[in-house]
Amino acid sequence: MKGNGAFRMLVKKGSATTCSAFLAILFFAFASGVLAQNLILTNPLNVDRSEEVIEIPLKHVIEHLRLAPNAAKSIVAEDSATGVRIASQLDSSKPDATPDRLLLLVHLPARGEERIRFRADPNAPEQRAQVFGRAVLERLDDFAWENEDVAYRMYGPALQATGEISSGIDVWSKRVPNLVIDTFYRRAVEAERTNNPDLSYHIDNGQGLDSYDVGPTRGCGGTAVFADGRFIVSKNYTSVRILDNGPIRFSFELSYASWKANGIEVSETKRITLDAGTHLNRVESTYTFQAAATLELAAAIAVHEGASAEFPVAGSIASVWDTPQNPSAGKIATGLVALPTEHARTLVAAGHAAMVFTRHSGEPFIYFAGSGWSKADMPTKQDWNNYLKLQLNMLQHPIEIRWSQR
Repeated sequence: MKGNGAFRMLVKKGSATTCSAFLAILFFAFASGVLAQNLILTNPLNVDRSEEVIEIPLKHVIEHLRLAPNAAKSIVAEDSATGVRIASQLDSSKPDATPDRLLLLVHLPARGEERIRFRADPNAPEQRAQVFGRAVLERLDDFAWENEDVAYRMYGPALQATGEISSGIDVWSKRVPNLVIDTFYRRAVEAERTNNPDLSYHIDNGQGLDSYDVGPTRGCGGTAVFADGRFIVSKNYTSVRILDNGPIRFSFELSYASWKANGIEVSETKRITLDAGTHLNRVESTYTFQAAATLELAAAIAVHEGASAEFPVAGSIASVWDTPQNPSAGKIATGLVALPTEHARTLVAAGHAAMVFTRHSGEPFIYFAGSGWSKADMPTKQDWNNYLKLQLNMLQHPIEIRWSQR
């Protein structure tokens, strides 16, 4: 072929500069999508799917683009029809490993289809962060994380040293798409500096507030050993490490010191993932223990005084329409979702709506836990229950993915 002949001529002349230029042109031709194919996404459900992060094997994208693996960071995804860029992120299925997945944030109408094309652009603009989280060392080792819809936090060893012990998940309510964690903590510092409680993030200034009482409860999806109708819980987390840091997925791993549960020493590692566009955290909890073949392990949401608990789908959904600390703050919705394959049972126990899983040591259980707010996009209990049922339906019927020549 003429191109191959030209390449042999360049090599023969020994022109390293010219050869490099030719290879750059060749790479650009491939990377620009000349040989690329469309990724076709199909929604099998007869309902709209709001923003949702899907996972594509990275090697498939690289193969279809004919890219070198080290060029993966330059991959850009676009809607084939409109050319609009689709938010994406490289991700690894194993902590501390080389990325092996490409995440895409998509929105598909009922029975709808979307075609996505890829190209490589090392100079593409940085994407807007839609998730955020960090260790808040200035506030007694809080760890807080959020997307544009919801915010959560957990408590670390510095707070435990003050005598405040909680391994439950705290909820912050917000009504704005802003990422508010840093703003809320700055407000706390300023409130203390000026002795002005009106600046506190416990007061709604139009963005939202912290009016959820987690205390020693499981809060919004904390875990425990379940025995004799009660929860036997850990103290605050001892260490945390961030695994994914945006722009559309934030994940981290918490470790807990071992504790005694009915005479059995147990420890826990918990991996939490929050994607853009959802109210729910994906939680993967793994307990290790000896002296027992299996243990009953629970994920639970607190039912505060005046609140109500429901199980819209037995074994798969628990829902609480809860009362905030400040009565003027409306209602805080909390919920749990688990696939039937997790073999959970749902029940009310010790002031919580709970899911109970039977597991061997080292065998994880996976569930989803999250919140909504009546002053934001979950105005009624029915809205919240419908949302949880939709999330379960989406988990059971994932977006269908295939490649096609364009």
